[in-house]
Amino acid sequence: MLPAAESHANDANHALDPLSAVTHPDPYPYYRELATHRPFFRDQRLGLWVAAGAREVATVLSHPDCRVRPPAQPVPPALAGTAAGDLFGRLIRMNDGAAHAPLKDLLMPLLAAIDPAAAARRAAALAELMDAGTAWSAERINGVLSTLPVVTLADLLGLPVAVDRATAAAVAAHVAAFAAAQSPLADANAVQAGVVAAQWLGNWLANAVPAAGPLPSLQQAACAAGIDAQAVAANTIGLLVQACEATAALAGNSLLHLGRGKALPGISPDQLVTEVAVSDPPVQNTRRFLAADATLCGHDVKAGDVVLVLLAAASCGGMADGERPWTFGHGRHACPGDRLAQALAGATVTALLARGAAPAVLARAFRYRPSLNARIPHFC
Repeated sequence: MLPAAESHANDANHALDPLSAVTHPDPYPYYRELATHRPFFRDQRLGLWVAAGAREVATVLSHPDCRVRPPAQPVPPALAGTAAGDLFGRLIRMNDGAAHAPLKDLLMPLLAAIDPAAAARRAAALAELMDAGTAWSAERINGVLSTLPVVTLADLLGLPVAVDRATAAAVAAHVAAFAAAQSPLADANAVQAGVVAAQWLGNWLANAVPAAGPLPSLQQAACAAGIDAQAVAANTIGLLVQACEATAALAGNSLLHLGRGKALPGISPDQLVTEVAVSDPPVQNTRRFLAADATLCGHDVKAGDVVLVLLAAASCGGMADGERPWTFGHGRHACPGDRLAQALAGATVTALLARGAAPAVLARAFRYRPSLNARIPHFC
């Protein structure tokens, strides 16, 4: 007979599916079971394939016929024909094919050239700008989690966000609204807010005069290569979106890790977020869409099929030193800013702890924001 705790865990696992696991209190026994015993399978109820084993996840993310968007649906239907849809359709990370390769070749070294240590120092300075000296409520902490990484990245690119708290807050709020509109869970109000946010961000970026930083050089290089200025602007906003949800989730989950007493004594913020990126990853899954019939992980799949790629399940086997955590992806759509994201998350945790955030208190009152792929704590 199973011990009571293990029996309870198994019961909980049977109640889970690969989508509800994202916001479950502890989905990791379930993920481990899938990775070990069902590394690639068809979930008939959800109507999609599921890749859970590390080898299978890598295979799907590297397969040329596994696309990041359905070939006939480059933009989510709710956003089609709107400013948000136009912006979404220009994002490199949401497109396959050679057309976006020249801009990607410019963006990748730009991000790689940003020193993570310098980014952490800049985040600390910007935290001072955002500190109004008022009580640090849970809601205020939620705001810092979603704002500080965005504002810091924008500042590092050379955008004028450090003018005052109002400017920083406005940029971060519109980035968050555009990000939320992309979710399949977004209702009509969230979609409309995303459309307004896309328009605002486009206008702000068009009128912003970049200071010292890599963005002016990127714009000049893109112009020389004949790359559309709107594509550069859209992908600049896209970088801020990635800093918004995923980095906020990584920092928030790191606070929970501390609050639950799971961190080793004396662990540094950098070590903490690296550990949490594997043990409680912010991005739990991603999807790939078959552009043609193929044999995938020993199974015949058809054009139009969808594969849910469980990055969090692949993480259950741990990572060797120096390996990229699965939450940052793999293959041609792997996040190029993984080291930067971890530095920003660590700096955000440091800033909050320095201002009296109490992880043990935060861990007693929180929920996960509704999501089908990201594990983002919201403190109450």
